[in-house]
Amino acid sequence: MTRSIFTQTLKEQRRGLIGWSIGFAIIPLMYLPSYQSLKEQGSLDIKQNKMYDAMGVSDFASASGYLNATVYSLMGLLLMLIFAVTFASRSVVQEENGMLDLLLAQPINRMNLLLQRFAALAVQTASATAVLTLSVIVGVDQGGLNVPTGNIVAASAGLGLLALVVGAITLLIGAATGKRSVTLGSASLIAVAGYLANNLGDDSVRKFSPFYWANGGAPLVHGWNGIHLTVLVIVAAAALVLGLGAFDRRDLAV
Repeated sequence: MTRSIFTQTLKEQRRGLIGWSIGFAIIPLMYLPSYQSLKEQGSLDIKQNKMYDAMGVSDFASASGYLNATVYSLMGLLLMLIFAVTFASRSVVQEENGMLDLLLAQPINRMNLLLQRFAALAVQTASATAVLTLSVIVGVDQGGLNVPTGNIVAASAGLGLLALVVGAITLLIGAATGKRSVTLGSASLIAVAGYLANNLGDDSVRKFSPFYWANGGAPLVHGWNGIHLTVLVIVAAAALVLGLGAFDRRDLAV
């Protein structure tokens, strides 16, 4: 059975993934095709203030700034984080239908179970990121935004890895507590704190936020930053290792 947990998880959650993917496909197409008309009307000349700083969207006028503001710092980012927290929280909490108890009543190694469910989460996150990326590329073309495709892929890679980090942290909390409400609330609070630290903190504070490593190097302008992406991979791996230890020690009463 241990070999099937990965595929079983993907199969059980495929409808949810399809629904989320539709949302990821729609969001860029809602905003990006209207860029030229908004620019001509002068609607994008928004003065910088603390509210926009807090949201990380102070630049609307340039093509990269508009794309970053609408997708990578607002709606796309928000949806990706909710997606990661929602799917990750299902992996190791005590489910109402007793599925986790049923699995662990079988001769299954806990760490193997958690590793396979994390692998499923990684595949789901990659799929959602790919859908978002393709939709952004289409929207950029329709809206006449002069942003290189390579830079779009780089920004999406950072966003996808950020979601995986948040998912790994959610998994860690769920592995330690086993309570869905605690897991969802704590993971959401950590994500909000990281978001605000990145947008409102000074340089020393920002570097403690995974949001900085995902988008702080302005990938839509400068392209790939291997160091930033590597940091995100390391943080996700560290959260997974801690989650494995917490899950192995947790009393599941099975």
